[in-house]
Amino acid sequence: MKRKRIFLLAIGVIFILFLGTLLYAILRIDDPYRYFTGLGERISVAPDDSKIAFSYFIDGKESIYTANPDGDGVKKITNLKEQRDHSPTFSPDGKKLVFLSKDSKGIHTLHVMNQDGSEARQLTHHGFHVTDAIFSHDGETIFFVAVEAEEYRKGEESREGFDLFSVDAEGGHIQKLTDADHFSMNNLSLSPDGQNIYYSEFDGLNERIYSYSLESGKVNTKPSILPAKIANKQSFNEPQLSPSGKQLAFTDVSRESQEKSLFKYDLFLLNLETKKMERLTDLKKAVTSPVFFHKENKIAFLENTNWPDEPAEYQLMILNVTTHSLEAVKLDTPQSKGGNRFIQMLNHTVNSLTLAILYMLLLSLLSVYLHYYYPGKMYLPVTVSLAIGILAFISSFAVAAMVNPWYGIGLGMLAAGILGCSFIVVLFILIFKRFAK
Repeated sequence: MKRKRIFLLAIGVIFILFLGTLLYAILRIDDPYRYFTGLGERISVAPDDSKIAFSYFIDGKESIYTANPDGDGVKKITNLKEQRDHSPTFSPDGKKLVFLSKDSKGIHTLHVMNQDGSEARQLTHHGFHVTDAIFSHDGETIFFVAVEAEEYRKGEESREGFDLFSVDAEGGHIQKLTDADHFSMNNLSLSPDGQNIYYSEFDGLNERIYSYSLESGKVNTKPSILPAKIANKQSFNEPQLSPSGKQLAFTDVSRESQEKSLFKYDLFLLNLETKKMERLTDLKKAVTSPVFFHKENKIAFLENTNWPDEPAEYQLMILNVTTHSLEAVKLDTPQSKGGNRFIQMLNHTVNSLTLAILYMLLLSLLSVYLHYYYPGKMYLPVTVSLAIGILAFISSFAVAAMVNPWYGIGLGMLAAGILGCSFIVVLFILIFKRFAK
């Protein structure tokens, strides 16, 4: 009787742990950055190369900072407590910064401020979802990419897409420049003469570079800066035109990882005069947010050292294009206050692997218990589990066809997990029966 009580106690404890873990995983706010401390995903270099602007999280609160290129002189310049400020971009004279602010509903609004953070102004209302912005060469106009917030919330069900807009840097009338409803529209760059805005869009296979002419008001899907042979073969992720207009920095999947399940991204440079393309990094991670220096032949970028997990943990890097020397910049940023360590540990612990282990342990304990006290019913728990897995797998097709394809995929992945755990438990039972007395 003592062994039976121990079995029942163990089964009860594991069941409570499994149920509690499952409920926590379902009910918790699915935001990997909620308690995160570290760099955001976009950077900008001042026109005189004296400052680098970036966003930084402290315990989930994201603000805009500036720092010297060597990592010293870190200064916080925004402090909107209820929003996350990110994606800063310097004006041509370095006196202002445009940035985005994310609210609790995931909508990004456009803001502008002085370089020291003073006189911050909101330029767009919450009816717009803004994803990128740059200044005109005279600093008087801001060009930005946006979609109606209501359409953005619809996700794939939306029939509207992203377009290019302009607004006076001091605030005022917003003008819609394109009516193309792009599926994606990212990484704005301005030509040296200020007459063409370049951006990237995913065409279903690769990221392509398009341009918008401020003079003619037309979109060109084959801008003249790119040779046709290169434009048709190359995918340009996060393209950035150099201040001189003679070079194009971008990221792409490294050749070594193209045949693997996990793509890794490196930094590339295309000389637009010689048409020569050069790979600049071999970090075996993911490179993002390349930005040219203006006075020196250098490129600043972020290396995602945690790729592909979330939250992304970025390291600021500076590459000398002439010497190919690479420097990791240690930013003198504030540290976490440590008030959420228990919740952070809990969030880190509660994952699909933890649930799978608890589920298999529960099935195994039930099976062993039945083996000793209800002979002939040892396979009952795993049989029920297999039936649930098969039913979920069949249902995933119906859900994908009648409700939403992504829901169907999610249910299919859940079914695969249940079936995988069940087969492992079946293997355990076979081994246990062979050696059990």
